[in-house]
Amino acid sequence: MKLRFTSTARADIAAILSRIAEGNPTAASSVAATIKATVARLRSFPFIGAETDDRGVYMRIARPYHYLIFYQIVDETVIVRNVGHPARRRPPGP
Repeated sequence: MKLRFTSTARADIAAILSRIAEGNPTAASSVAATIKATVARLRSFPFIGAETDDRGVYMRIARPYHYLIFYQIVDETVIVRNVGHPARRRPPGP
């Protein structure tokens, strides 16, 4: 499977790592490696995540940090849509 990140997902990851790096650069590297490994696993096992209430959107937890990776499977591509932490507030919907 191919792997693609939306611009939103890229911005989410950049913001997460920037926020963590302010206080602990080593932890930011560890979180980055965990997110990367979790996403890489989706290429081999795309249906490993749980389907969300939004049909066709799956969620996988990047453990042990509990970051939520939301993605879709389109043709032969895993598209990472968003990355966030459940402790952070989500923006209101449309």
